Amino acid sequence: MLTSYKVPPPLVPREKRALPNTALQHYPKLGEASEHPTAWNFPSYLDNPSCQWLRSLKEMYSMPIIFPASLSPEAGLLLHGLIRNLRPRVVVEVGTFLSVSTHWIAAALVENGDGGVIHCFDDFGPIHRAPWRDTEMLEGRLDWVKARLDLAGLSQVVHIHPGDSTRTIPAAQAELRAAGGVQFAFIDGDHGVGGASQDLWAIEPVLNTGGYILLHDVFPDQCACEGPRHILDTINSIAVGLYEKVELYLSPLNYGLGLLRRIG
Repeated sequence: MLTSYKVPPPLVPREKRALPNTALQHYPKLGEASEHPTAWNFPSYLDNPSCQWLRSLKEMYSMPIIFPASLSPEAGLLLHGLIRNLRPRVVVEVGTFLSVSTHWIAAALVENGDGGVIHCFDDFGPIHRAPWRDTEMLEGRLDWVKARLDLAGLSQVVHIHPGDSTRTIPAAQAELRAAGGVQFAFIDGDHGVGGASQDLWAIEPVLNTGGYILLHDVFPDQCACEGPRHILDTINSIAVGLYEKVELYLSPLNYGLGLLRRIG
């Protein structure tokens, strides 16, 4: 005869303390396994000549100017998967840069097939040489981005708002609200504390309850950016809404992502 057995509950400490990122068991750091990469490697499993937008992305990832500021293919695939699963109808992107992340998002919206659109906010100013990027684009970035999106067959779901995002997002709030509000926002523009916070404050009035915010570059010791980390650490004291959050590691460069969901 079988007798019932109850698993005893664990002894739960009254106080719990979060450990710093550096103390976590799995925290991939730059240089742990290999030297700093000099380009993004486009995975062979994404090499699909019959897919128009993947052909465009593959070509872009071969361009030196794309590295390292654009999302890696691995991070882009993660972003694409989020959009495919969350199925937002209105997406805001702050910091379009050369439109790699725009490609990943817009392609997912097209594949979702339910009328989703992405609103892109960027000043589309000059790109200068920087560490690990020995090339520049001093003019014509907006036209270049439009041409790449046309080539990828994605322009029909992309609405571009050139200018300072702290002004252009508030100017677009009525349009975004009339469309049903924002269900997903990707903030990857100004990486200073003040600039990143202002982008958050501009988006939050039209972010739906249950909507998501994705932050890029949240590990300052890896990416040397403080703004996204500040938002992730202080979101519930600097924002009006209530948020839950999770941090995601990235490979091959662990600049990191922070995913927020508005729950109140």
